[in-house]
Amino acid sequence: MISPGIVIRPFTPEDVDFIIHGQLELYEKEHGFTSDIWKAYITEGVLDLVDQFDEQKDCIYILEYEQVPSGCAAIKHVDDLTAKFRFFFVNYKVRGWGAGRILLDLALDFCKKKGYNHVFLWTFSTLHPARHLYKSKGFKITETQENNEWGTVILEERWEMDI
Repeated sequence: MISPGIVIRPFTPEDVDFIIHGQLELYEKEHGFTSDIWKAYITEGVLDLVDQFDEQKDCIYILEYEQVPSGCAAIKHVDDLTAKFRFFFVNYKVRGWGAGRILLDLALDFCKKKGYNHVFLWTFSTLHPARHLYKSKGFKITETQENNEWGTVILEERWEMDI
């Protein structure tokens, strides 16, 4: 059961700044990502998703706690059968309440309803709670690469799942 005060809703154009700045702030504070390359990666990625948004193929869910945006999850179509899970984060104030699992479930349900048969995502090795969630849903690591462009050295991981 999700905690009282939490609502998950579709995004509106007013959410774009929250999605960008929420991630930039969280990943700087928790993981030391400070580089201009990281900032451009997030900003350009979110703006591209919103600019190319097709409500028949893409979705963005916003988690609110007490009417304050506090998390996000998105699906971006790659082609008719493949989707990319993106921009998944939950503010530290609402972690541990099951909201991340619900966001991921909603995104995967969207993929099933839209006929995608393959979903992938990129994450990094030190995001243990998120990685645990991905594994519990059937995602598997298919590729790794070291990245030193975001302000600290990390091991990026590509996770994939057939639906």
